[in-house]
Amino acid sequence: MTASSRPPNVLWIFCDQLRWHALGSSGDPNIRTPHIDRIGAEGARCTLACSQYPVCTPFRAGLITGQHGHITGVRVHGDLLDPSRRTIAHTFRAGGYRTAWIGKWHLASVQGAEGWRSGGDYWVHPLLRGGFEDFAGFDASNHAWNTRYCTGDRIYPPIPLPGYQTDGLTELSLDWLDQHGRGDRPWFHCLSVEAPHPLTDHDGSYGHPTPPEWRTFIPGALTLRGNVPAKDQAAAREKLSGYYAQIANLDHNVGRLLAWLDASGQAERTLVVFFADHGEMGYSHGRIEKMSIFDESIRIPLLWRLPGSLPAGTVVDCPINGLDLFPTTAALCSLPIPPEVQGRDLSAVLAGDPRDAPHETLIQWLGPARYGFADFRFRAIRTRRFTYCRGDPAEHDLLWDNERDPLQSTNAFNDPGYADERRDLQRRLESAVLRSGEALPGFVTAERT
Repeated sequence: MTASSRPPNVLWIFCDQLRWHALGSSGDPNIRTPHIDRIGAEGARCTLACSQYPVCTPFRAGLITGQHGHITGVRVHGDLLDPSRRTIAHTFRAGGYRTAWIGKWHLASVQGAEGWRSGGDYWVHPLLRGGFEDFAGFDASNHAWNTRYCTGDRIYPPIPLPGYQTDGLTELSLDWLDQHGRGDRPWFHCLSVEAPHPLTDHDGSYGHPTPPEWRTFIPGALTLRGNVPAKDQAAAREKLSGYYAQIANLDHNVGRLLAWLDASGQAERTLVVFFADHGEMGYSHGRIEKMSIFDESIRIPLLWRLPGSLPAGTVVDCPINGLDLFPTTAALCSLPIPPEVQGRDLSAVLAGDPRDAPHETLIQWLGPARYGFADFRFRAIRTRRFTYCRGDPAEHDLLWDNERDPLQSTNAFNDPGYADERRDLQRRLESAVLRSGEALPGFVTAERT
């Protein structure tokens, strides 16, 4: 294989619970994220990427298979991804790539199995690692400073990860890149960190000496979104001060990875993708965490860089979701997309051709109506302008005009002034559900006034 014919490497940088709004490039006044923003500035920045399923495990199953939750059978935490299901790792390995996953997996939650301990740092059996050749990670830790992981055939006892989790996992990634990242064989490497998901074993100041690059985020100095109720603002400031501290540290570690690519000479031939699984409500509308249809929950950052293929400074404003990452990444590496993949290849759109840009994206909660932070089931679509949601029960039918109401404060579902839009959006939602391979649930088609 000559240098000119060698396909690009892939570096996925995958974080947990980072909402689109909380980056410098998204206009958040509370934080600067120069290293993360650099990826989009030197490539493509997607401004309307959405979580197709705004909770950790189902999103991850969709990410690596390119399939919806009713196809994979992964609808809530604890649902096991069938180890026989083909993933992105199989596609890249078949294309000659060395594949690696470092960090949070959250697709093998086997509580009660040998080696499980309270705190959630479950072992991940080699057969449950989605076909990745190299693995150093855990199922779900949620520990800031006491993360443990397994690797190779060693599943128990777990190995202590030194220091703060994002720092330690980045160090594991850099070690792997030093060993395998400079050779002739192309590689696919995913670093999956839990930040800025809320982590245990810290208080508001993280309860440990903080790394020197962390900025101090004083709760009283934070600017809150305009949809945080007055009664929740003090709690929001406390929660978000730690949230932003984790993002600042994450940005620092993204900088370490980009510096390695620059120093090693791999930057020009490596596709870098930065993204999250879902957002964080942060007390907007009085809610926290995820599992809801509000933008704070569903909108995620998605940044791409591939020198020579993706023009610098490209802004993509069409709706995209997590299923699209598998086929788009494969296409950018000239690999075939398996026929069962339901996501869309948006490589041409990222390269500046808008003709195949999607007009809506499907977002679903398929789990129980009362589960975690969810309080109703829904099928919804997000377009450039509208959010249209059919809820179960009916009181959660929603229509937001995001151009006129960007904070999603007014439900226009029963507003006669939106009757034409509602009919069009209903048709588009039904079509999106059918394309996903699911029969239409009754609450999606029910006539309601």
